Amino acid sequence: MSNLLYHAYLPENHEHHISLDEVKRGGINYSSKSNNRYSNGGRVKLEVTERFRPTDIPEWLNFKEAIGVDLVNRFSKAFCFPIFTDKIFVFDGDLSLSIYDQAFYDDFKDFDEEALNFDTGETIEFWINLYWKSVMPLEDYLITKPYSKPEVLVFESVPKEMVRVCEE
Repeated sequence: MSNLLYHAYLPENHEHHISLDEVKRGGINYSSKSNNRYSNGGRVKLEVTERFRPTDIPEWLNFKEAIGVDLVNRFSKAFCFPIFTDKIFVFDGDLSLSIYDQAFYDDFKDFDEEALNFDTGETIEFWINLYWKSVMPLEDYLITKPYSKPEVLVFESVPKEMVRVCEE
């Protein structure tokens, strides 16, 4: 595995496209449209996530300002940059998906029949507690790689000087 992180560089016709010029001007941050392509289980029900926040989690870990990245390039073209900060944490992506599913069920079960297919059988609090228990710094994750679908979040903007385009 390289020491690079990857962020989607989507085609111009994609709703979450961000141009290379935009990245060259301001880097990648939480408000970059391409960030909407990534899951972020901690942001789904933020008030519940914060209520169950462990006391040893640093204040700068703010899900509203997180940037999603990949550990391998999953696109033909991606923005890439070196690991430049220790403000990168990994969560179990399967738990994140369960949070999304349960939140969808909870929010729409009374209005949308499709929502009934998303009931996990557990409460949103249950999934968020497990999500918090799954958190680990990137360097620890890279040693053990316990998750088949890691959700990697950077809690700092990516400086424009560090970003380049990587193609397969």
